[in-house]
Amino acid sequence: MNKFNIEPINQERIKIDVEDIPQGLQIKLHGDIDMEDPSILLDPFFSKIHEGITSKKMKEVVADFRGLNFLNSSGIKAVAKWIMKLTDLADDKKYLIKILHNKDITWQVTSLPTLTFLVPGGVKIE
Repeated sequence: MNKFNIEPINQERIKIDVEDIPQGLQIKLHGDIDMEDPSILLDPFFSKIHEGITSKKMKEVVADFRGLNFLNSSGIKAVAKWIMKLTDLADDKKYLIKILHNKDITWQVTSLPTLTFLVPGGVKIE
């Protein structure tokens, strides 16, 4: 279990693990997110991540998308909604979202880098 007791998600075609890292948390996404409304699953999950990180004034979340084969546009919107929460934070609570992507998966190459424009300096793609 991670330091915030955030439950991993393990459903039919999607698995999201949450692990502690020295500077914050790492989330690892695997599978396919193609359900009609993934925000039902993702919004509360990302809110817990955000609240945990800001409450402890941690500095980084690593979001590892390399094992995620597909994320539909509604899922990308849920990720964008999480990123936008960075804009409302006081300087001492700001954290970096580091997105790890797979250069061999087309949707990741075309969609994930655009998320860096939502909050300049708040998101880094590797």
